[in-house]
Amino acid sequence: MKKSFFTFLLISLLLSCAHNDKKQDAGNSVAPKIKKEVMEYASNYVNGKLKDPVKTVAPDGAITIGENQTSYIIDPAKISAGLIDDDNSVDAIVSIDYYHGQYLVLTEHLILINTEGKLTLNRVIESDMKILGIKDRVITTEVYTKSRNSPLSDCSLCKEVVKYRFKSGDLIKVE
Repeated sequence: MKKSFFTFLLISLLLSCAHNDKKQDAGNSVAPKIKKEVMEYASNYVNGKLKDPVKTVAPDGAITIGENQTSYIIDPAKISAGLIDDDNSVDAIVSIDYYHGQYLVLTEHLILINTEGKLTLNRVIESDMKILGIKDRVITTEVYTKSRNSPLSDCSLCKEVVKYRFKSGDLIKVE
C-alpha cells in the first residue's frame, strides 16, 4: 500500500513539473521566421563593425563574431518580439553583448521595426539593462542601478523594472 502511494505521489509530482515547464516556454517563444531574420540582421550589423570577423555558432544557436580580443555574442534567447510601434506588424529587439577579452564591456540593444514586411534598424541603445519582454506596445526592462564595476552590480535589490513606450523613434519611460 505504501509503495503504490509513493509511486502515485511521484508520478503526480513529475507530471505537474513537466506541465509547468511547457507553459513557461510557450510564453517566451519567438516565431522561427522572425528569429532567423533578427539573427541575420544582428550578424550583419556586427560584421560591419569588424575588419576581419570570425564567426562561430554554438549548438544552442548563439553566434560569436570576433577578432583579436574583441567579440560580440548574439544569443537567440535574447530576442524579444512584439508590437512596438503604431502599426500591427511584429517588431523585435535583440541584445548583443560586447566583450573585450573575457570581460563584458557593454550591451547593445537593436530595435528592429517591421516596415513593409522587413525588419529595419530604428536605433541602437547601449545600456546595462535586460529586456524582459514586449507586450501591448510596452517594453519591460530590468535596469541595473549600480555600475557594472560595482561589487553590488548583480544584487537583487540593485535592479529595478522599468517600462518604456516607443514614440516617434524614442523610448519614453512609462510611469
